[in-house]
Amino acid sequence: MASSYCRVKRRRPLTTSIIVVALLALTMLLAGFAVAQRNKPPPQQQQQPQTPERGIREELKKQQPPEVKKQAETRAMGLVNALPGKSKRYALVIGIDQYSDSQMMTLGGATNDARMLADALVRYAGFPPDQVVLLASDQPAERKPTRGNILRRLSNLAAVVPKDGLLLFSFAGHGIERNQQAFLLPSDAQVSNDVNLLEQTAINVLQIRDWIRKTGVGQVLLMLDACRNDPSAGRASADNPLTKSYTRGFDFNVRNHEVTAFATLYATEIGNRAYEYKEQRQGYFTWALVEGLKGKAANENGEVTLSALIKYLQDTVPRRVLFDLGQGRSQRPFAVVEGYKANELVLSVKGVMTTSADSPLPAITPDATEPTPTESTGTTSSPGGREIERQNTGDLSSTTWTGNSPEAGEYAIEFLKEGQLRYLITVLENGERKQKAVKGTWRQAGDSVQIVIGNSYSVLQGKIDGAIMRGEGENLEGAKWKWVLLKKAP
Repeated sequence: MASSYCRVKRRRPLTTSIIVVALLALTMLLAGFAVAQRNKPPPQQQQQPQTPERGIREELKKQQPPEVKKQAETRAMGLVNALPGKSKRYALVIGIDQYSDSQMMTLGGATNDARMLADALVRYAGFPPDQVVLLASDQPAERKPTRGNILRRLSNLAAVVPKDGLLLFSFAGHGIERNQQAFLLPSDAQVSNDVNLLEQTAINVLQIRDWIRKTGVGQVLLMLDACRNDPSAGRASADNPLTKSYTRGFDFNVRNHEVTAFATLYATEIGNRAYEYKEQRQGYFTWALVEGLKGKAANENGEVTLSALIKYLQDTVPRRVLFDLGQGRSQRPFAVVEGYKANELVLSVKGVMTTSADSPLPAITPDATEPTPTESTGTTSSPGGREIERQNTGDLSSTTWTGNSPEAGEYAIEFLKEGQLRYLITVLENGERKQKAVKGTWRQAGDSVQIVIGNSYSVLQGKIDGAIMRGEGENLEGAKWKWVLLKKAP
């Protein structure tokens, strides 16, 4: 018994030693792992891909306070993925080639840019023709892109664009920056280093933003091509790069609910200039923009989304500029998008084109220039054979109302005495713009108005609401459309 006891007593130290050794080994293993972890280089952050939906460039994002960034994250689930209905879409499209100040260089494609974009908005993007206002250098005096006309049109739009509508603003022409203030130069601007003079003759980009705010509209689309070259005479080849001041000026604050959603498309990146496509007599930016809206940027369903359009611009413009102008010439459009779900927002549909039904009033035709209403009977016939008795109500007498169409430009209706009227339109004959007039008749009963244009070719039915008249029209060809007229100040 004694010997057995001694053998047991000798085993215990062996077992304890094994346990101690195991613990020491485990401790050393953990210590080595900790050292390895401390010496391991930190993992590199994966760079997020630059997509149109992210929009604002990193430099602009750095300027956002922390609370703004937090709000942006909570807003993601409420992004807008559809434009308002067609009847709620309005556009002001501006193109300036000619400037009254002899110190400023003329451009060769801005007017064409404006005209082509206005046409594309109607034909492919669902804008009613009478809700697209075109101001360009080749237009009549009342539609020249002067400072007064631009601000007046913005003021008019503030009165008619619905809160749940869309306002598109496009500018092609010269821009300039002085003392970190950015200006768009209307056709009658005076270029100067004096900021006070620019404030009086040019348009501060902040002023454009404020006028758009006054509309109270929920959705805004902006297209800016104001950095083609230095506007000063003799410096046409000098760069006029896009600046941070321009991008800040057109940044609507959706966080404070100024607008629900907006997107600004710039012709080029900050620090670079935009070029003109001499062969097309347009800017490369607007040329590609129109091509994209027509369908070059369409998906398999024929839809052109905001995301796809931006990608098309960013792919097409740099490649075309490099091909035409060579090394050292770079132009890459970029966009600032806030509140929109860009990959779902459909801007246009491939192959969709307007018909005559989209024209607010007929163009001048040979048999319409000298209408012969039946003066002896005091009646005139409508397309359906109805006879309308003319009344001398006097309410509309001696007033003039204006409308707008990308095809016909701005037109006017003069309401004369005894139920007579004149429809005035500017047409192109042998390369010259001439004003033509078509006679017609009108009838008013309270706030209801009926207008008959030239030999009963077109009949318009509408309502008067203060300084706005709107309704529907129909012509002998069966075309139908909606129209809006604004009362011209005496």
